[in-house]
Amino acid sequence: MTLYIIQSTGEMTECANKEVALASSNVLVVISHNQKKIYTWLGSQSSPHSKFACARETARLRMELGYKIVNLEEESTNNDFLEAIDEAINAPSGGSVAKPKPKTTPIKAPVKKETSKPKPKTTPKKAPVKKETPKPKEKKEAEPRRYETKAVKTKIIDVENIFKQLEVLPPMEDSIRDYILVGDSLFIAPENIEKSDSESKVQLPDGSFVADDYVPRLFLENGKIIAVELWRQN
Repeated sequence: MTLYIIQSTGEMTECANKEVALASSNVLVVISHNQKKIYTWLGSQSSPHSKFACARETARLRMELGYKIVNLEEESTNNDFLEAIDEAINAPSGGSVAKPKPKTTPIKAPVKKETSKPKPKTTPKKAPVKKETPKPKEKKEAEPRRYETKAVKTKIIDVENIFKQLEVLPPMEDSIRDYILVGDSLFIAPENIEKSDSESKVQLPDGSFVADDYVPRLFLENGKIIAVELWRQN
């Protein structure tokens, strides 16, 4: 199966029903071996978490398959994408990527061992007796120095204040801001947070992945990078 629904947890779920897959709340990844393309389809009501996981998975699939990535919104659905869905649903089960055949090693003929001649008996030599050397006198350990520890103050990042400063900046042309990187934390852009969501911080899964579908824009203050905005072409 080469038709997947991307869950908000980042899990890829196989789907064999075209009507269920094309729901506005879904994010889809469709692999077309005939077209040599990887389609991503973003429903109009899909969550930002699923969109980010979709970008990560398509980057991984492109490295494995070498296919071109085609990004589509729900309103830009075309016939090539629908043909790719039909191809995925009608494809035989067993996985989208062929597994390499295991390597076989030729069986070597057994080598005949030569019978060794009996060795002449030898009388074992006695080991020389070691003389005991007097142990050196133990030196008294010097008392360790005591160093005064000073408390290090950690600077608290005011995320809300940074968001307010970014709201004043003009948006990038024909682009949508999905995420904002502050320090080592990733946040969903304020305009993309759903009313029912209580937290905007994204919990990223373990492992390495490339989010190359985004254009970064740096926000600098006094020669330091305060935040990085991630923009996606609309």
